[in-house]
Amino acid sequence: MRRAYRMLATGTVLLTFPEGAASVGAQDAAAGSRRLQVAPFNSIEVRNSGHLVVRPAQTQRVTLLKGSLEYTRVAVTDEGVLVVDRCRVKCPRGYELEIEVLAPSLRRLSLANGGWIQTAGNFAPQTDLAVVVRHGGRIDVRSMAVDRVTATVEQGGRILTVPRGSLFARVAQGGVITYWGNAQVRSSIQHGGVVHEGSAEELSLPLAELGPPLAPDHGPHRSR
Repeated sequence: MRRAYRMLATGTVLLTFPEGAASVGAQDAAAGSRRLQVAPFNSIEVRNSGHLVVRPAQTQRVTLLKGSLEYTRVAVTDEGVLVVDRCRVKCPRGYELEIEVLAPSLRRLSLANGGWIQTAGNFAPQTDLAVVVRHGGRIDVRSMAVDRVTATVEQGGRILTVPRGSLFARVAQGGVITYWGNAQVRSSIQHGGVVHEGSAEELSLPLAELGPPLAPDHGPHRSR
């Protein structure tokens, strides 16, 4: 089913524009980045891989750090989901996409087909967050203070989180969910996967330095 994308008052759709178009937004000459004009959003969905860093800010902002709007589409649906489609047309070999997102909070983060999403900075506490990885990739939300986290990995990938109150962790057909803290944990594993508590040393490691986790001695997962 096709998703409807949020419209401007003039009736034009908030999509990306051709390379070099002035309506795309301000360009940072020093960094070569490009600020994108998008409607307000409450969630992020990354398709077909890509690298996104999400930082806390009172005002939402989306900046293209690496990549081209000739290949990548960024749009907001009527449900308030910021959708990043890395290759809406065939990308050249070795094509890289990096985007910075500023937002005060988010309801949901999802990633498919590789790449990573990482939060950075001190977010204000929030009540609920859903995190989903499908077909490979990593989402790191260790810097987000969330009471209740719902984490899902399907057919490969990894999620890292520090829930404050509770965690519902589901893995299907392979994947890993790593958590820290003293939250109440409920887990479901179908056809392979791991839900486990990370070590104190791992908690402060950068995402790039975290290797594949080992199943704890007491089994593939633990519920409190």
